[in-house]
Amino acid sequence: MPDTALAIAAALLALALLWLAWWLLIASEGVYLGQRVVVWLYDRFSGRYDDTKNFQPVYEQALLAQPLLDALAGHRAPMVLDVATGTARLPLALLGHPDFQGRIVAADLSRGMLEIAALKLAGQERRCLLLRCPAPGLPFEDESFDVVTCLEALEFMARPGGVLAELLRVLRPGGLLFISNRVNTRLMPGKTWNQQQLAGLLQQNGAESMRREPWQIDYERIFVRKRGTATPLGARPPAELLRCPVCPGVGLDQSEADIWRCCNCRQAIRASGGYLDHEAWCRAR
Repeated sequence: MPDTALAIAAALLALALLWLAWWLLIASEGVYLGQRVVVWLYDRFSGRYDDTKNFQPVYEQALLAQPLLDALAGHRAPMVLDVATGTARLPLALLGHPDFQGRIVAADLSRGMLEIAALKLAGQERRCLLLRCPAPGLPFEDESFDVVTCLEALEFMARPGGVLAELLRVLRPGGLLFISNRVNTRLMPGKTWNQQQLAGLLQQNGAESMRREPWQIDYERIFVRKRGTATPLGARPPAELLRCPVCPGVGLDQSEADIWRCCNCRQAIRASGGYLDHEAWCRAR
């Protein structure tokens, strides 16, 4: 083969490898390489995440907090779980809204993202608990929250359908699920749903209604009601809802500044970096 042809072939191969690396690590955020890679990427990128996204508080309140409060139809003090909270985008929007009187558990698996979230939520610790835990195995009993949210994250989960089922499991009957659904699906094969697929999954896991609204270039926002009715749980100390990984007990109390103990077996977990690392506690047992 002539030298020119070899050079062209080598250049095309290099471009193909670069495109593959971009797709695996940037466009799909590591999801096809496994959960550890996804978390590692977010840990590495956490310090630049907000600069890239350029969230504006006034728009976040108008496009996230206000529609959510409107959907709650007057219930201003809900117990909220935000899964894959990142740098606390949704908690900040809710806590900055004058009509929101509820409390929040904001969960993520990336230590780096939670550390940034803790800095941004300084002074709001009584109203928002930052928690490190996996989305597929949320450490809460069934029907523990009035509202469950998960934004721009389901398609980056290893098993998005299982996570969707878990979100509905911890939501009380009649409660509100607020998620995003990716509509730009070209680069995420096997990780996204069309309208019919999403509606079917929601119905299988206990949803009775789904409302779709335009939101961003890549996403639509989805409001879902869980089948049935139950009295709103209302704002409770978030640690009361946590399941102990050691015993069947539910609920932690803060006996010292950064020490939380199971109310049942008294096993302890230390908070550090501004968040509670329930995942590390589980792995240590």
